[in-house]
Amino acid sequence: MSTGHPYVKNEMFRETCPISIYDVAAVESWLEDLVRRGYRPIGFTGFKVELLPDEPRESRFRLQPLQRRKEVLDPERVEAYRVMGWQLVGQLGPFWVWRCEDPNAPELDTDPVVQGEGYRYLKRRMLRRTVGYGLVWLALLGFDIWVAADVSLRAVLDGGSWLELIARPLVSLALMVMIGVEIWLDARNTRRLWRTLTAGVPLERPRPYRRQLWMGRIAYAAIMAVLALNLVVSFQDLDNSPSGWDHAEWTVYEEGERPPAQVILAELAALDGLDPEWTDVREKSLPIAPEMYAVRQLAYLPDVGQISCYTEYYRMLTEGLARDLTEELTGNRAGFLDREPELPLEPVSVPGTDGFWWAEENRTMAHDQFAVLRQGKQVLAIWYTGPTDLRTETAYLASLLPD
Repeated sequence: MSTGHPYVKNEMFRETCPISIYDVAAVESWLEDLVRRGYRPIGFTGFKVELLPDEPRESRFRLQPLQRRKEVLDPERVEAYRVMGWQLVGQLGPFWVWRCEDPNAPELDTDPVVQGEGYRYLKRRMLRRTVGYGLVWLALLGFDIWVAADVSLRAVLDGGSWLELIARPLVSLALMVMIGVEIWLDARNTRRLWRTLTAGVPLERPRPYRRQLWMGRIAYAAIMAVLALNLVVSFQDLDNSPSGWDHAEWTVYEEGERPPAQVILAELAALDGLDPEWTDVREKSLPIAPEMYAVRQLAYLPDVGQISCYTEYYRMLTEGLARDLTEELTGNRAGFLDREPELPLEPVSVPGTDGFWWAEENRTMAHDQFAVLRQGKQVLAIWYTGPTDLRTETAYLASLLPD
């Protein structure tokens, strides 16, 4: 007669203990339910249970804590328990696991206080484990804070994508939550077990564990989903998914064509009266910068040569982020003037703006200039090579930022 097992008869498989190993009565109840469903535990590997399909039956399981890190069971103890009707199944984590199929066999531990004394090593082990995991948790938290503080905002804006900015913090948060919850649950269950037994109160058996089981499955599924999301981010460049200006929405306009009105840029037609040979427009949006444009125009001026203007526009989520971005752009000039990095940007007073900064480097008849303009949540950065002094065009540049 078929037992309805999803596994091949006599084929061993493993199942990870889905609940806190330190909730002893719940683990015992879970093992007993496995046997009732027709799965016989035959051994353990770490926190995994080795199972064989078998006929459903009633059994009792009892967990006893190890008394030292590498304990070897006394053969006399094993024999005494065998005579009482209990068989050793193996070691599950820091516990010996015993099984009994005789409903009339006596319990292994009849005095809760004496049983509680057997948990002294486990209590010390849990204290060391909690402190160790706590230090790891604090180290990860400190590392995340250090990384976040060290990352350039402009690098995040230029190189990031929606997926990346959401997935990577989620992965970090999931890892922190997973470690924190495990520390808390194990410490709580060990303390509760110790206090119950030393107070002379027997363990509740059978102990409900379904809630733990489903919470563990949900947590595992959530972590797997977040890790999969991070994997997608790691390989997004393989399928040209949006990440950085190189993979932003990209449009090239030929001579005589103009970008849509919503695209914000400093135009060569306004600065030099020249129609650009082409206009390269890249557009993207991020949670911290809902509107971003990177626009490059190129033209040729007789007796001067190539004229170019590259504009980056950012509408940040908050004014504070706009100030931070402005400080970065004006502080390191975004790689500009690298031959004379000691030259500071010159602040220029422009009515109706929160700030205008400018710098130049004279190389040829055309000047390399860099300007940054901020108004509220908006930041405009301009890299310009041409004869026009951008300081004389501040009214035009300020007009590019909508109210």
